[in-house]
Amino acid sequence: MDGASGAVMRCRWAWLNWPAGIRRVLAALFWMLVTVLLFLPSDNFHDVEMLFPQQDKVAHLGMIGTLAALIRWSIPDSWGRGWRGGVVVMVLMAYGLGTECLQPLIPGSGRSFEWADILMDGIGVVLGTWLCGRLAVSGEGARVQGSGFPNP
Repeated sequence: MDGASGAVMRCRWAWLNWPAGIRRVLAALFWMLVTVLLFLPSDNFHDVEMLFPQQDKVAHLGMIGTLAALIRWSIPDSWGRGWRGGVVVMVLMAYGLGTECLQPLIPGSGRSFEWADILMDGIGVVLGTWLCGRLAVSGEGARVQGSGFPNP
């Protein structure tokens, strides 16, 4: 199947070539989890041990980067490239900006607006979509390797 037919991307690692429906459900569930975590009151995270300063920035990068990779993995291949790929990136960046702008508006949440969180969300979107694109098999006749290691 070519990318225009709406088929999801084929991955270099065969064990990542899951059915499109499962990919989409995982992406949707993770998106819901990220949204809940971003809007939970900050009091819920006081028991989390701080390993280093600015740990929450790394959490933003990881959560949004993983979300971007899961969404790229679950959408039709043709949507992940060209102008549609740009739209996907912009939607995810708008999501990061929107959640950051809405956090302080929730009464009693203890959350505040931080530009550094938006920066880390943006970096996460770019890294997540880029890494997922690197896992994609390129070319119509590309062979998918079943060993779990990337094609050379």
